[in-house]
Amino acid sequence: MSATLGSARLPAHSRPGRRQAPIRVVRARALLVALLVAPLIALASPPAAGAGDLVFSAAVDRSTVGLGEQFQLELTVQGENMSSVPTPTLPALPDFSVLGSTSSQSTSISIVNGQMKRQASISFIYGLAGKRLGKLSIPPCRLAYQGREYASQPVEITVVKGAQGQAAPAPQSSASPGGGEAPGEGNLALLAEPNRRTAYVGEPITLEISVATRLRITGGGWAEAPTFEGFWVEKILDADKFDFRRRTVGGRAYEVSLLKKVALFPMSPGDVTIKHMALNVAVLQPSRDFFGMFGSPQSVKVESRPITLHVLPLPDRGKPAEFSGGVGRFTMSASLDRATSSGSEPVSLTVRIAGSGNVRMIEKPVIAPVTGLRILAPEIRDDVHVNGDDVRGTKTLRYPIMAQADGKYVIAAIRMAYFDPQAKAYRTLEAGPFEFAASGTAPNAPVAEASGLKVLGTDINYIKSDATSLPVTPSAPPWWPNLLYVLSLATVAGAFGYREHSARLLSDRGYARKVRSSGLAKRRLRQAEGFLGKRDEKAFHSALATAVVGYIGDRFNIDTHAMTKDQLRDELERAQVRPETRATIMEVLEHCETARFAPAMLAGRDPRALFEKARTALGQV
Repeated sequence: MSATLGSARLPAHSRPGRRQAPIRVVRARALLVALLVAPLIALASPPAAGAGDLVFSAAVDRSTVGLGEQFQLELTVQGENMSSVPTPTLPALPDFSVLGSTSSQSTSISIVNGQMKRQASISFIYGLAGKRLGKLSIPPCRLAYQGREYASQPVEITVVKGAQGQAAPAPQSSASPGGGEAPGEGNLALLAEPNRRTAYVGEPITLEISVATRLRITGGGWAEAPTFEGFWVEKILDADKFDFRRRTVGGRAYEVSLLKKVALFPMSPGDVTIKHMALNVAVLQPSRDFFGMFGSPQSVKVESRPITLHVLPLPDRGKPAEFSGGVGRFTMSASLDRATSSGSEPVSLTVRIAGSGNVRMIEKPVIAPVTGLRILAPEIRDDVHVNGDDVRGTKTLRYPIMAQADGKYVIAAIRMAYFDPQAKAYRTLEAGPFEFAASGTAPNAPVAEASGLKVLGTDINYIKSDATSLPVTPSAPPWWPNLLYVLSLATVAGAFGYREHSARLLSDRGYARKVRSSGLAKRRLRQAEGFLGKRDEKAFHSALATAVVGYIGDRFNIDTHAMTKDQLRDELERAQVRPETRATIMEVLEHCETARFAPAMLAGRDPRALFEKARTALGQV
């Protein structure tokens, strides 16, 4: 009992010889501690728009499309040091058809003040098509990440009767086939040739668009660009220059150059017409006088004929419940990445569908639920390529699976059905079943506590009995806490300012684009300069134009992808950009366009001078 009393510490007011600090000093110290701790609490608490949060946005490549015409919805996730991001959840889209999806990822690493920051951007791209006319809305998409939910902004789409495909420039070339005939019937034709005129829904039709001539062509451009209403389109070739080859068409010899090649996947049954397209070409006429050397060019418009394709419906008879939209010939394989799981570590089930046909339009197969397992939505990746008229590819789906308790689990076999147009029958594929064992997922048993008293031994340090030897604490506070007080106020102000900046990055898309515009422009200019160092002038001019147009769009929060040069000039004038800077920007873009499609016209020009001019102009915007 005496030992227990001997170990008790004396209260401060009963220690002899000890001076007490005044009450105002104690209060000042308490206030100082509170001010020092406040910034740390503010920084540690998760703000509404913290540094570790994401920027989740939605955009479309066109705001006006034709009925049934394909357009792209791109959901972009950006953030620092973010780990794997789940696939966003699309809202109900009763007015749209979801034709397929793919994804891409980019990462940039920077070092600021000795700290390495990893900026990642992941894009989820969906192919959509409008089902009815009018002004339609895509509601906000949802993304769940690390216990928080993000929503993108809604997107407005106007669906009209006619196709709204943007007219793209046709190939330009200074070298073309020889010939001395004047433009006339039978000397010039625009050909649109499908490899078949009857196909099932979802069966690919390869379409080649070519110009056939017996004249001398010096250039050209689309007067009415190709549009493919009612089809999912897979681009195969967009020629950037004429490449004439001799070929017999209708019993006559022509020089034929392939302009465009696409794979068309019909979306609905019935007779579908591909509308006519038109091409303006510059035809060089022979000289009519003795002193004429090269002749004079004449612009001629040539049109293709409309093409009617007969699309057959998929038969309802014999259609299995596992049919997922695939039309072609496919194989399927699946496997688990491990046979055991410990400590709640997820197991990945990878399903791989490969073959020829409409790979992108195949929906994910259904996995039967298993008691005790949580099967998450899969990560989907498509890889499609074309060999001749054969569209081949793979669709890879990776399902994360998490065990909720210890035990042995069996996942039922996965079944998928597709339609074989050659055999005119449905085929069913199967993979599995799959087994794995989970351990270490059950909670640990509670630790039993012993009752009674525990006698402490020599681990107690007793207070000295000679109280007069204790040091005397001075009552006046030192000077350095005042400096900490000032620093704490500055830290609090900086913390709140940073919180407001981060919140605005998430809520104000225009502000976020403007903040990131300089960094994106520098990265794009470096890419263009890299192509210049490699003497790849075609890629250099394309990258330089992308850097200029992209910076203007980010700086002023405008969609520049579908703008003409006149519209872009008007936007710069509306943004009060100086006239000389506007003129320089338009000159750079026209130079890049000419270099891409008529490089012979810029022979001898210095691309380095154009690069410096573009960089200076962007610095003045």
